[in-house]
Amino acid sequence: MKLTQYKIEKLVHGGFGLSHDTEGRVTLIEGVITDESVTAKIWQKNKQLQKARPLRIERASTHRVQPACEHYKRCGGCNFQHMDYPYQLQAKEDIIHDLLCRSGHPLLVEAAKSKLAKTLGSEQKTHYRQRIRLQIDERQTLGFYKRRSNDCVPIEYCLLARQEINSCLRALLDHSSFRQLRKRTEALELLFNPETKKVILLLHFTQKTRPADTQQATMLANDIDLLETVIVTGTDFAPSGSSELSFSLPPIPPHTDKTLTLTWETGGFCQVNLTQNQKLIQTVLNFANVTGEDNVLDLFCGMGNFSVAIAEKARTVVGIEGQGSAIRSAKRNSEIAGQSNTTFIKKPVHKACASLAEKGQVFDVVLVDPPRQGAPDLARTLAQLTTKRLIYISCDPATLIRDLASLFEYGFELITLQPIDMFPQTHHIECVVLLERNPENH
Repeated sequence: MKLTQYKIEKLVHGGFGLSHDTEGRVTLIEGVITDESVTAKIWQKNKQLQKARPLRIERASTHRVQPACEHYKRCGGCNFQHMDYPYQLQAKEDIIHDLLCRSGHPLLVEAAKSKLAKTLGSEQKTHYRQRIRLQIDERQTLGFYKRRSNDCVPIEYCLLARQEINSCLRALLDHSSFRQLRKRTEALELLFNPETKKVILLLHFTQKTRPADTQQATMLANDIDLLETVIVTGTDFAPSGSSELSFSLPPIPPHTDKTLTLTWETGGFCQVNLTQNQKLIQTVLNFANVTGEDNVLDLFCGMGNFSVAIAEKARTVVGIEGQGSAIRSAKRNSEIAGQSNTTFIKKPVHKACASLAEKGQVFDVVLVDPPRQGAPDLARTLAQLTTKRLIYISCDPATLIRDLASLFEYGFELITLQPIDMFPQTHHIECVVLLERNPENH
């Protein structure tokens, strides 16, 4: 086995440490920190790139800490646990800075120098996740996937999950009914309901449910106090049972002056870090800076995470989303808030935007919160729809950089790029970007 020592030059997208071997080949190493020296073993290699894992830390960073989770070296998540938390925040900012500079686009390079804000940290460093999804592999092991594998690391306790979820998981593992149900399950989700302080179990079955399954699920819900309900779903059949989750969003002066209730259906999307979600919403509201004269368009609006709060001040809000359950929740959330200035439309976002543009409709403020793949081929239409400000919320900085370059071509100017740490202990980064229309390009 050939081992090589590497000096870590910087951290890059994905959380890897970048180094070069003696032949100058780029080497990406997991579990390291900038300026460390490590002895590593290559596990993947081609002519341009190789990936490695560290065997020994020869010279450790002062920011290196002992990971708190026993599963750290095997589980595929939480790949920043070896860093102290202040450094995690700096590392995420550095990774975005590196992406901006390496883009080669002069406006993005300039943004790296003057428009990139400090990462907003999380008060909760652990036990912040409101939802976890566990897999069941071919050996019936319940857990998270190992790194670079479809085999599972058995999990009875997750450092990132809320304690209620961990307590419920332990109770499930000890229950005979659960052991029967997991034989027919490929994955499951445990979701903490902030409203009831209980946990919902969502089972993804590989087969249709039988009467015996319903009986087992009922026994689970009756026997485990923390368990609110059990829902069964699969690829070819609808959920058995139903439930709704909700949380309260406190007033965010000067944008909102009352507590808002946001609900969503089990299986629907909601940010897993609810405390940081409040910071995310506040940042979006600050950037939007709407008045009673502003018309707002919220693309990929989901269950109204931003729409409902913005509607408290805006003249009108139109939310567009392709998922039916999300639109149902958005309408309900706006109704609960007593709003009459919102419209929510179920339609693929690109098609909906093209239709709005063809009709000549324009909006003072446009929000875009796309999935991880970003919003390719939407820049031109966004330029037609936006008169003042565009706010782009991103969960993947690489696709964000790509989309920003396209937006610059259509007269948008980057004002601020704000990273928010929604996922402590991991390399994942949420960003909120404020862009304005350049009047000369209208």
